[in-house]
Amino acid sequence: MFKYSVTQWIFGNESLEESLKRLQKYEYHGVELAGEPDTMDLEKIKELLEEYNMECSSICGIYNSDRDLSSSNVSVRNQAINYVKKCIDMAKKLGASTVIVVPTSVGKLHPETDEEWDNAVSSFQEVGQYAKQQNIILAVEAINRYETYLVTNLYLAKRFVEEVQLDHVKIMADLFHMSIEERDMTEALSNISEYLVHVHIADNTREAAGLGQTDFKPVMSFLKNINYNGYVTMEFLPAVSNPYVASKLEGETNELDEFTRQSIQHIKEIVVNV
Repeated sequence: MFKYSVTQWIFGNESLEESLKRLQKYEYHGVELAGEPDTMDLEKIKELLEEYNMECSSICGIYNSDRDLSSSNVSVRNQAINYVKKCIDMAKKLGASTVIVVPTSVGKLHPETDEEWDNAVSSFQEVGQYAKQQNIILAVEAINRYETYLVTNLYLAKRFVEEVQLDHVKIMADLFHMSIEERDMTEALSNISEYLVHVHIADNTREAAGLGQTDFKPVMSFLKNINYNGYVTMEFLPAVSNPYVASKLEGETNELDEFTRQSIQHIKEIVVNV
């Protein structure tokens, strides 16, 4: 009943075509692409998606220090706003419904000023209006406290979205970050269910689902019961402290194959039996 995709940038510097071949082999429905619209050939990507009968499920924004929507530096903040707008345009062109957005830069563990929450809300109000014009959903991602600081759990994500007050600004849930920050995953999901539009799957070790200690059964049962119809996207990663480092790694094909197969097989087996 669910549609499944994989975040392609986790495969390092592997070509998109090789990744799509793998996803087709394991019966995924789509691929989530890194938000790098200035360096990607979108026409070629469209051709490959059609060739391999694959959807672009979503655009995963990459939020470094130059793309900080919370920054008190007006130049940096405007640069970040323009970046998100480009990701929205990219999503529109590739037929994706969702752009993932982090309210502050990944790796920023402490505020530089007291205004950063308000800055981020203001930035989202601007990009959210643009998203509405393009009929694209922005999905706020809560990132755990060891990778960022502003929105670290789903409670804060809900508070943030309700301050933004725009229909096209919603929430995504990442099971890896939730395994660190949430006391009860299904309770946290229930609290934000009206805003839930996207889900990332990785085990507590950040490996493929089923290789760590996370019990996915309650989560998949919850999603099934609420008739969740967004994508379930696998985002397993190697053991690196900065997740964006993964995009530059040389991938081991055998391990990538195994993680890709393991993820969808584990989750599908659960879904059938809950």
